[in-house]
Amino acid sequence: MMDNKVNVTMQGIGDVSRHLNQLRADELLNNLRVQDVNLENALNELKQVREFYAHPEHILGSQGTKHGEIAEHVQVGFENADNLIVGQQATHTFEGVDRTASVDYLKNGMPVQSKFVQKNLSMDAINAHLKDYPDFLARGGSYDIPQDYYEQIQQWLKLSPEELNKLSKSENGDVACRVVAKVREFERANNVQFEDVVHPAQVNYDEVQLGTVDHTVGAKEQEINEVDHEERQKYQEQAKASLKEGIVAAGISAAIDGVLSFGTSVFGKLHQGKMLGDFDKEDWADIFKNTGIGVVRGGVTGGGIYALTNHAGMSAPLAAGLLSTTIGMVSQAIQLAKRNISVDDFLYNIPELAVNAAASGVGAAAGQMIIPIPVAGAMVGALVSTTVLGVIKDKVFGGGYYVSLGNAGYEYKISATYMTLVDALERSQQKFEENGRRFMLYMDEIDGNMRQSVENQQDLEELLESI
Repeated sequence: MMDNKVNVTMQGIGDVSRHLNQLRADELLNNLRVQDVNLENALNELKQVREFYAHPEHILGSQGTKHGEIAEHVQVGFENADNLIVGQQATHTFEGVDRTASVDYLKNGMPVQSKFVQKNLSMDAINAHLKDYPDFLARGGSYDIPQDYYEQIQQWLKLSPEELNKLSKSENGDVACRVVAKVREFERANNVQFEDVVHPAQVNYDEVQLGTVDHTVGAKEQEINEVDHEERQKYQEQAKASLKEGIVAAGISAAIDGVLSFGTSVFGKLHQGKMLGDFDKEDWADIFKNTGIGVVRGGVTGGGIYALTNHAGMSAPLAAGLLSTTIGMVSQAIQLAKRNISVDDFLYNIPELAVNAAASGVGAAAGQMIIPIPVAGAMVGALVSTTVLGVIKDKVFGGGYYVSLGNAGYEYKISATYMTLVDALERSQQKFEENGRRFMLYMDEIDGNMRQSVENQQDLEELLESI
C-alpha cells in the first residue's frame, strides 16, 4: 500500500501550484486596481482641458488667436494623459510658470514655448521669440509647433534646392522656399539642428480652434480608453498559466519530494537501529534511489497538478488527491501484475486509497486556512487529517470498514458450499407455494359444488310441496 507520506507530500506539492496561482491572481488584482487609478488620472487631465476652453472669455487673445493658449493646454493634457494611462509620471506642467512669461509650460522640468501661427508655419513666430529671449535655447528650451506643420517642414527639408524651385504654386512652392530658408538660417544662427529643438505637438493647427477642440478632446478620450483596455488585456495575459511557470512548479515540486524522500529514507535507516556513520554503500544507494524516485515523482506530480488547477478548474487539494489516488492505483496495478498481491487485495486497497486521498485533501484545505504559509500549511493539514483517519480506523472502528471487506472475501469463498442448499430451499419454497395455489383452487371448486347441491335440494323440496 502507498503510505500516508505520499499523500502528505502530494498535498504539499499541490500547494506549490496553488501558491503560484494565487500569486498571479493577486498580481492581476493589484494591477487592475492600479489601472483603475491610471485611467482616472488620465481622464482627469482631459477634464481639465475641457474646463479650460469651456470659458473662452478667460482665454488670452482675440477670437482669432485664442487657439494659441488652447493649444498649450491640449498639449500638456494630452501628453500627461498618455503617460498616466500606462502608469508613468506626468511630464508636462504649468506649475511655476507665469501665464505671460517666455515659457508656456515645462516638459520634464525644461522650458517649452508653443507656437501655433499660420504665417510661414510658425517659423516667423519662433525667430521673433528668440529675438526677444536670445538665451531661451541655451537654457534648454524648445518649441512645439502643430503636428501637420512639423511634418510639412520635414518633407520640404528633404528636397534639394532645385526640387524646391520646381514646386508649383498649388504645391505652395513659394511658401516652401521661404520656410526652408528660415529654417536653415535658424539652424546657422543658433548652431542647432531643427529637429533637436523644434518638436511636433500632438495635434494639428485646425484641431485646437474653438469650434473643433471639443471633438479633438473627445477623440483623445476614446484613444485613452482604448489604451486602458489594452493595458488590462496585457495584465490578463500575464496572469494566465504559462509553460515557464509550469516548469517552475515542477522544479519546486521535484525538490520538495526529493528532499522529503531523502529525509524519510535516512530516518528509516536510523529507525532500524543503524547510526548515520554506519551506513554502507548499499544503504546510501537505497537512499539515493528513493530520493531519485521522489524527484521524478515530484516533478511529474507538480506539472500535473499545475495543469489540472489551471486548465481543468480543479482546486489544488482536489488535484493533488486525484493524482495521489491515480499514482496509488497504478502502483497497485503493477503489484497485481507482478502477482505480489491478489485481485481481492487490489479491489480492497482501492477504496482505502480514495479515502486517504480525500482525507488528506480536506486536511490540506483546512491547513491552508489555519496556517497561511505556502506548502507548510497544506502538508501539516494533510498529515493531521490522515493521522486522525488512521486513529479512527484502528481505535474507533478497529479497522471496521476494511475488516468488513476482508470478511466479505472469506464469505465469498465459503458461499459455494451452501449455495446448492440455498437453491434447493428456494425451489422447494416455490413448489410449496405452487401446490398451495392449486389446493386453494380445488377447495374453491368443492365449495362451489356444495353450494350448487344445496340449491338443487331446495328446488326439489319446493317442487314436492307444490304437488
